[in-house]
This record gives sequence, C-alpha cells and structure tokens, in this order.
Amino acid sequence: MNIKMRLLLLIISLIAFTANAQENLNGKWLVENIAAASLKKNALGYVPDKQVGVYLPPSYFSSKKNYPVVYFLEGYGGRIDESAYVATLVDSLIKKNQIPEMIFIQISGDYSFRGSFYVNSPVTGNWEDFVVKDVTNFVDTHYRTISDSESRAIVGMSMGGFGVLNLAMLHPDIYALAYAMSPGLFDEEGLANCQIFRDGGTIDPILSLITKLDKLSTEEAHKEYLKYVGEIKDWNIEFTLAYGMAFAPNTKKAPYFDYPVSIVNGDTIVEKDKWEKWERGFGGLEEELTSYKNNLNKLKLLSIDCGYNDVFKWIVDGSVFYANLLRDNKISHSFELNQGDHGSMFVYQMYHKVLPTVAAGFKYENE
Repeated sequence: MNIKMRLLLLIISLIAFTANAQENLNGKWLVENIAAASLKKNALGYVPDKQVGVYLPPSYFSSKKNYPVVYFLEGYGGRIDESAYVATLVDSLIKKNQIPEMIFIQISGDYSFRGSFYVNSPVTGNWEDFVVKDVTNFVDTHYRTISDSESRAIVGMSMGGFGVLNLAMLHPDIYALAYAMSPGLFDEEGLANCQIFRDGGTIDPILSLITKLDKLSTEEAHKEYLKYVGEIKDWNIEFTLAYGMAFAPNTKKAPYFDYPVSIVNGDTIVEKDKWEKWERGFGGLEEELTSYKNNLNKLKLLSIDCGYNDVFKWIVDGSVFYANLLRDNKISHSFELNQGDHGSMFVYQMYHKVLPTVAAGFKYENE
C-alpha cells in the first residue's frame, strides 16, 4: 500500500473517530470566528475569514482557574474541521490524569492557495502576525489563560513544524516551549533536492505560466492566475506557487513571486539572488542560528522529531542538519528520528510524546 493510500485511510478513520469521540469529551471543543486584521493587506485580494479550534478542559466551566495553552499549527492545506480529533487526544490524556488540564488551540495556515507557511508576506498577508498577535491576543482576552511565555507552547507538523521553529525562534517572549514534527527544513542542498526543483520539478509548467501571464495586463494576469490556481491538479505546482509567494514575494504582477530559473537558448539559467530568496525560506539555518542564538537559548523546550521513512527525504536531511547545528552551537534541544513516514506516526507522537513533554515543561498557576 503506497503512502498516499495509507494517509487517506488514516484521515478517514480519524474523521470517523472524531465524530464519535467529540460527543464523549469531558472538556469542550468549539470553533471561534476571529478577526484576522494581520491578513487584510494582501496582494491576492482574498477576504480573511478565519476560525480557530478551541478545546477547553473539564474544569473550565466549574472553576476560576487559569490554564496554560498549546497552540497547534496545521500542516500545508490542513483545516481545523479535518483535525478536530487532535482535541480528543488532549481530552483523553487529561481524563487519564496523564497530563494536567490545559487549553488547546488549533490554527490553520490554509487560504485560497492552501499554504501560508506562517510567515509575513505582502502577497499572502502577515501570517506570522496573525498567529502571534491576532490569535494569541484573542485567546488571552477571551479565555482564562496564564499569560506567560512559559505557559504557552507552540507545536505543529510539516508546514506547521516549520512555523513552530520559526515563530519560537523569533518570539521566545511569547512561546517558551516548541515542539516541531517533520518540519519543513532545508540543509545546504535542500532546495535543489525538494520537489520544487528536483529533476526539473515544476520548472516547465511554472515557466509556461509566467510566459502566459507576462503577455496580459496586470488586471487580466491577476484574474487568469486565480483561475489557474482554482484548476490546479498537480500538488507540486500548487506547493511551488505558495512557497514562492511566501518567501520570494513580488506584488507587482501575478504570479506574485520572483522565480529564480529561466531557459535561454535551451540552457537553464539560475539567478543567484532570487535562488537565495527561495533557499532562505526553509533554509539559511546557519545564518539564522548566528542571528537568533540568544533567542533560541531563551526557550524552555525545543524538540524536533521526524520519520526516517518520510517520502520527503529533504525533510529528514534538513531536520538532521538543523539538529546538528543546534548541538554544535550548544543550544539545548531534543531530536528524535522515529520509524514513521510523513504522517503515519502523528497520532502516536502527539499522544505519547508531544503533549506529555509540553505538559511537563509548562509553568502552571501559582508556581
């Protein structure tokens, strides 16, 4: 059975599990509409109608206690309605007295182009600010939280795992605990080895799209681009467009990014400055550690895991590379390579590793 089929069966079983389990929650799971002020200025023109999933622990409505908070960042294209089952994992651990009570918040980085990567971009909107400012402030304002960095954890998988490492590195004063699963990370060859450019990757269709859009007016190109995105059948092309708009944005004209590759007289030409923009998205890790070493040392918890059978081998290579950099720079962290692939160990890791580890590191009320 191939990985796509295994993942499909996993999703189907988890959706069925969610439908039954939520009726028997000891706590409460709800969906909140949230004003996404940070996303309103975007070149794509989409209206940011955002929601977050909120799990409240069993004693929330019968006490005046304040609680620590876990912020969970969804992966690429992930939606909170598809992963509501994660709240049942939290609830089960609390019911069995394996973790103390906590609030659990689910955040989706999904929009019309599916992947925001949780970074600020003039094209896609300020997704970093959405998480750090809009969501976190909303939660602290509307719920009884412990408003302390040591009582906030940020966790996530894949694109969400990248978001975890990036946001914790930039904002240790907001989130002092970070746990990233299968994070999008590049080693020195990661960009060349990932699906964007490996073996030609998506180069030909992207160049064809750019050529077509260049012949149109700015307004016509915008409309054609949105139509193209709505009809995409190739996940790799979709991912490439989203990645480019997040990390190499250009607001002047669709497709709204600086593409590093061109074909001239049959030869492939790579523009170094543009390539470096794309490389610094999931990469540039050595430079980041130099710039943000003090921030990383402020974290109370920094944990990373990934499956060595991940179909995206560049994620494994990037995670190992980053863990080695952390070790060489004497930054406290933990790193685990497990037997899974890109998603098969997710539920196990969340239940047996991520949530218990975060819970053990939290600062609780009156401590």
